[in-house]
Amino acid sequence: MIKKETFIMENISETLKALNLSKYQKSDHFHILKFKDHYHEMPHQISTKSNGVFEVTVSSGDETNIRVDGKDLDSFNDHLFFLAPGQTIDVDVQSDGIDPKGYMIFFTSEFLNFATSSFSVIQRFPFFSMNYSPMYFMNKKDSALFMGYMERIYKEFQNMNENTIEIIRSLLTIILFEAKRSLDENAFKNTISSRAEEITFNFETLLKNTKQTKRKLSYFADKLSISPIYLSECIKKTTGKSAKKLITDYIIMEAKSLLTHSLDTIDYIADHLGFDDTSNFINFFKKNTSKTPNQYRKLKLDK
Repeated sequence: MIKKETFIMENISETLKALNLSKYQKSDHFHILKFKDHYHEMPHQISTKSNGVFEVTVSSGDETNIRVDGKDLDSFNDHLFFLAPGQTIDVDVQSDGIDPKGYMIFFTSEFLNFATSSFSVIQRFPFFSMNYSPMYFMNKKDSALFMGYMERIYKEFQNMNENTIEIIRSLLTIILFEAKRSLDENAFKNTISSRAEEITFNFETLLKNTKQTKRKLSYFADKLSISPIYLSECIKKTTGKSAKKLITDYIIMEAKSLLTHSLDTIDYIADHLGFDDTSNFINFFKKNTSKTPNQYRKLKLDK
């Protein structure tokens, strides 16, 4: 795959602009596209990184190479794919003569009634992660089910109004929870192909659901029944990042969520995240964001 410029997308508008689909935008927080309808409009080679938009794709196998955060994924089967804010995806369509079958949804956390922030969505659904997102393969029955949901959403989207927005929101919610149930019941086959990938996925799932996230790596290693050294090696091999970096990323993401969507004091947030001293949290946050927690909160509230 030829290295392309990576488009940074903060919202739905920037996402559609990168895909040459700006003229079809109908909402600031949601969009659905049907591959067949826009196949010749969208770039066939593109690299994107979304900082504020979630992606859900349902597709029947085609000749497309997909790479997420540097890892190649096999997309030749009926599959369900999820991408969270912060991840980079490279797409390379190999043939101009294919008949693409599938849909892609983009949404922000604001679109979901039950979500308060991007972090709350990532925390609730195991298939959304900041660093490692496997692709899920479906049998024909499940593929037809999710394709049916997507087709209904797409039809409602064509004549979007207050009523259809609520129908679309409900159907998207069903997709997310149907997928979560299928994962809980091990009904999907995923692209996890090595022990290192399995450990990394389990680590990230544990990390985003751990109270007082600022803990030593040994705490998470004990929970996973492996050594800290082996855990660190698996994470580095799978993501190219250190375990410390992943832990830091989740602490910062949760901190930003609490600062933006709650009235909790800085002292409470520091304690909630596992800092034994508020000044340590303030220094940690500033080191990783260039702003103090109060500066970040004020900036968000003033927007």
